[in-house]
Parts: sequence; C-alpha cells; structure tokens
Amino acid sequence: MTPITKTVTIGPWTGADSYADLAVEYEAASRGIGLHDRAYRGLLEITGKDRLAWLHNLTTNQVKSLQPGQGNYTFAVNIQGRILFDMNLLVLRDSVWLDIDRRWIDAAIAHFNKYIIMEDVKLADRTADFARFALTGARVAQFIARAGLAQSCAMPLHQVEHLSIDGAQLAIFRDDFCGPFGLQILVPMASAINLWQRWTATPDVTPIGFGAVDTLRIEHGIPWPMTEITPETLPAETGQFQRAVSTNKGCYLGQEIVERMRSRGAVARRLVLIHLPEGEPPPAGSELLSDGAIVGKTTSACVSQLHGGALAMGYVRSAVPDEAPVTVSAQGRCTSGSMVSAATATH
Repeated sequence: MTPITKTVTIGPWTGADSYADLAVEYEAASRGIGLHDRAYRGLLEITGKDRLAWLHNLTTNQVKSLQPGQGNYTFAVNIQGRILFDMNLLVLRDSVWLDIDRRWIDAAIAHFNKYIIMEDVKLADRTADFARFALTGARVAQFIARAGLAQSCAMPLHQVEHLSIDGAQLAIFRDDFCGPFGLQILVPMASAINLWQRWTATPDVTPIGFGAVDTLRIEHGIPWPMTEITPETLPAETGQFQRAVSTNKGCYLGQEIVERMRSRGAVARRLVLIHLPEGEPPPAGSELLSDGAIVGKTTSACVSQLHGGALAMGYVRSAVPDEAPVTVSAQGRCTSGSMVSAATATH
C-alpha cells in the first residue's frame, strides 16, 4: 500500500490522515481523482422476506418503494426522535446493505435486534468481508467509465452497480460523501491490495488521506458521525432533513417527534459554518458567542482551502440570525468570525 506521512485514528481503525501534501490531495479530491481508504466504515446485511417492510418501520426515509439497485441516506432514531446513527441504505436483489460508521456497528445490531419479533429478518455483520475504497473528484466519472462502468457520470445518488476488474467483483454505489462527485467501492479482501496498487499506479489517481476528506466535507456542510451526529441530535438540526427524511412514508419509530419538529419549525438549534479569517481551527466543544452570550459550540474544524483561514462547524441557537457576527472562544482566546454558506459541488 501507499506510504503514509501522517496517521489518524477513528475508532478501531488507524489509517492515513495524509500521504504527502494536504493541498495536493485536496486538489485531487475536488478537481481530479482522489482514491481514499474508508476502512472506518462498516457494513450490515439484512436478509429475509420481510426485510423491506421491517426496515421501512425503523428508518426515517423511504424503503418499501425502493427497487434493487436503488438506495438512499437515512437515519435510525429512537422513540424520542433523536438520531441513533445515520447510514446509506442500499437495496440489492436478495438483501439490503446498510453502510454505517464502523464505531456504530455494534449499537446498530443491538438496536435492530430489539425489533425482530416474528418477522423473517436476519442480520449479518459483513464489515470484515470487504475493503472499503472511495473515489472522489470531478474526473472520477470518466476514470471509472474507462474501467468498464460506462454510465457512471449519470448514476443517481445511492445507485448500486457491479463491475468486474481482473476477476474481482466490485460493488459500487454513488455517494458524494465529502461534497464532490464520489463513488464508494466494496472490494473483496483478497483483491484489495492489487486493486489499490493498480489504481495508484495510474498517473491520474492520487491517494488521499482523511485530512483532505474532512476539509472538503466541512466546507460542504456535511455532518459526520460522532461529531455533528450524536445521540443528542435531532434530524431537523442537521441540515440533512430533505435528503434523510420522508414526510409521506407513514409511521416509523420516532416519527411523531420528527414530524412535529418539522411541521412546527420547533428546532432550538441549527448546524452552521463559521469562517475565522485570522484564527486557527478551534477544538471541538469551543464556545460560540453572539452579542456576548453563549449561543452554541463547535463540533469540528479545519484549515479551509476554499475560504482561507479556519472554518468551524457547530450548532447555534436558531434565533441567531445568519448575518450575526460570531466569536469563538477557545483555549483562553476569542476569535471573531462570521457564518458562511456551505460550498456547492459542481459535477
């Protein structure tokens, strides 16, 4: 595999924060072709004839209407309507795959097992069966088309396709996980090293670490598991309500609270981006102040390649106007900033 210059640990996984230069990796991940190791993701497989109806009742998005090859992004919430975990839900011919942060796999299994009563449903942890790679960047579609997936540029989000390379059967689904056009790739473990080496030997492909991915996803306002998405978070607070929640699917666990929050607009806080032109990235949990009052806390931050300076993500009270100046208090120092809009990727 590619030599690593800086490591990062996410739960049980330790991997590359960067392979070489963050600015080079950021450029590849946004405008070129970046290859990223997503071994921090886990995979649950759901089988049994009742799997679709059962999952429909336990997630916030549509399930029963999905056809094989389709999928979506969704939440599992508790009876109080708070998020237990988020996931990409992918419908295959004979099963459903749930792509979940690896740190949440055990909790997800325990949660789902509580709701298997008489249904014909079985859960299996398939995390160890696949290496998890991702391609991200403006030129990814052309690259994967040359590899054999000709219609990749037209793939809807969460569409699943299969591709054979050197005898390895790859499962590929569209997921713009850090903002730019992205594909997640599940590779049988026996073929993973060969595929990584083959792709990184291609001059157009740059291996990218977590640092570039994290910078991009913050710039695009994408919440991350266990930073922005925690057991205290409500779906309406995340800025992901439209893509993660169906308002016409009928009843599901926690639906009454989730719908009440939406219909009444009764959300106490919202997720925002705060640009600090002169500051350093503040640590998570730093206080956010407006007019001298504490109005929220940061959740994550980066040195922004897009804006320059630091860019923090955090939750602020909904009553704070978008144009209000914000001060970040971190490590005994206050830094002035302003709220900015999330970047919009062009594919």
